[in-house]
Amino acid sequence: MIEDFAIVQDVEEFPIVIERPLYTCEPFVMGGGTTLNKAPKHKAIVEEKTGRIISVVGEGYKTIQNSVAVPRHEKAIHRSRLDTTGMTRQVSNSHDGARTVVKYTFPTHKMEVVKGDIMHLQITFLNSYDGSWKLGSLLGALRLACTNGQVVHDSYSSFYGKHTKSLDIDEIVRKLERSLDVYMQNVELWKQYPSTGVSIVEAERILIQFAKNNKKMLKTLQETHARYVLEMGNNLWALFNTFTHWSTHTKVQKESNRSSVIINREQKVRSNLPQLESLRLAA
Repeated sequence: MIEDFAIVQDVEEFPIVIERPLYTCEPFVMGGGTTLNKAPKHKAIVEEKTGRIISVVGEGYKTIQNSVAVPRHEKAIHRSRLDTTGMTRQVSNSHDGARTVVKYTFPTHKMEVVKGDIMHLQITFLNSYDGSWKLGSLLGALRLACTNGQVVHDSYSSFYGKHTKSLDIDEIVRKLERSLDVYMQNVELWKQYPSTGVSIVEAERILIQFAKNNKKMLKTLQETHARYVLEMGNNLWALFNTFTHWSTHTKVQKESNRSSVIINREQKVRSNLPQLESLRLAA
């Protein structure tokens, strides 16, 4: 029940950051001293408690604190019609704290694509202190069989806000309400994927197009697809899971940045979903 939901209270989980001006040190030609010159177009985002510089951003960038945004996002979840029974929350950071990912998984909102292939609704909150991401929330699902993060391509399944104003709770609630419907609609589409045949030639064409000129990525995709074909057959569900497996499980160069890399990979998969949907419609 929704009464079981607890809003984040421990702000220590999300360190406070502050904005500080940047200066350059210019040596005097004579005298051996230095003079400080303020950088006119940039400022530093600094962890208040430690003084550690997290990032350098433009002067017009407005910081939105995780300690404020995450509780507000969770308040919106509380106000929505999402059932939070058994909800889990996973917080991860990358790029030395400059990017934050919070994943919420809702086991009560579970669906089966085929018998025994269970999906749980998942919502991902994003924020950054380096200008790489807008404040955002993305809809997806967790496939329990292999813990692939299944992505959803729908303009109503996400929201983004610039770092120029406070978080609009009412707007998030509206998006969350719509997200539940979008999730259920996408699962109904996914149920058609196992029975939608995809030839090896057609699958290879899409894999090559996705990898572009990256031979290493193509090899990984081909090997992954072969395994899923053995498990599921030559169908759209195997091809779809090839991409989500790549985005979730493929090795990253720097483990501490894994959460950010996965989000960027999932965005790449999202951009490819219309291709997969065209295969379903053509079948």
